[in-house]
Amino acid sequence: MKTTLFAPLLALGALAGTAVAQDADDYQAKYEKKLQKDFVSYGGWITDYDVARETAKKEGKVIFAYFSRSYSP
Repeated sequence: MKTTLFAPLLALGALAGTAVAQDADDYQAKYEKKLQKDFVSYGGWITDYDVARETAKKEGKVIFAYFSRSYSP
């Protein structure tokens, strides 16, 4: 009984992993598209958090962070 339950669960897990990877690719593509919008590309925004932290620390400034759920689940 335990063996017969394990195989379907393993298959289901493999399918879920594939779906997650595909979703991640879709979200990444949507993210890249969002970065091309005028308000981001012409605004001079730093979109890399680590770079923003280093720049803020060097210039003695705070970080303004804008979060959106337009491309994430």
